[in-house]
Amino acid sequence: MKPLFSPVVPVYWIVSALAAALYFSGVLRVAMMLARWADESVALVFGFLGGMLFALLTWPLVIAIVWQARRAYLRRTAASVIATVTDSGHRVTRANNNPFATHRVHIEATFTHPETGTEHRLRKRYALNEFRRSTAKEMVRHYAVGAEIPVLVRGRVAGFDVPQRPQWVDLW
Repeated sequence: MKPLFSPVVPVYWIVSALAAALYFSGVLRVAMMLARWADESVALVFGFLGGMLFALLTWPLVIAIVWQARRAYLRRTAASVIATVTDSGHRVTRANNNPFATHRVHIEATFTHPETGTEHRLRKRYALNEFRRSTAKEMVRHYAVGAEIPVLVRGRVAGFDVPQRPQWVDLW
């Protein structure tokens, strides 16, 4: 049993990192242009801080839109198969002096590729904030070892057909 790996994945990581850098620099550039337009020296500081805060708050929304588009594309073009969960878990991480925890869920499943007939393993990681703790616990309960999970497979690309968005590195 081998993991399903697409050569597109490292390209996706590079493109995602470039997209994040371009998005943040674009938002900061617009914020600084607005600050210069205000023609106040203090506006530059607030423009930088406001732009950075806006970019930090909206970047997850951009990733969510990309993931929704990718999932919709896979639902239209990929074959749907049922996989069996071989490993799942939930771990809570808490940064120093941070009252909010991050709930990390991982799911690993095996499935038979519909075109080649070979057994493959698919693993995805999810990071949910403290406000979505119940979703993380429900995911682990619903996708326990031995449970079935829908998988969308197209060529060498596969993804779980679940409503939660995986971490950005597992999006592809």
